[in-house]
Amino acid sequence: MKLTKTEKIWLAVVIIFYTCYNLPFVPAYYHPKATLIHAAMTLVPLWIAIYVGLIKVCRIYKLREPKEEQKQEDEAC
Repeated sequence: MKLTKTEKIWLAVVIIFYTCYNLPFVPAYYHPKATLIHAAMTLVPLWIAIYVGLIKVCRIYKLREPKEEQKQEDEAC
């Protein structure tokens, strides 16, 4: 399976924000203001990137309709 340009960009953005979020000793311990700023700059964009990327990828790859034979088997059970 070949990755599309959208998937490559999505993967890069998610990896960058995930790495920034998990830097050791950033923010410094016992600094609540720095923790909130760090979360606003890394965690929130990470969540947004994940959900926007999921929406875009789901638009590219549509779900397949089940075949008629499979529908009939499901109805018989």
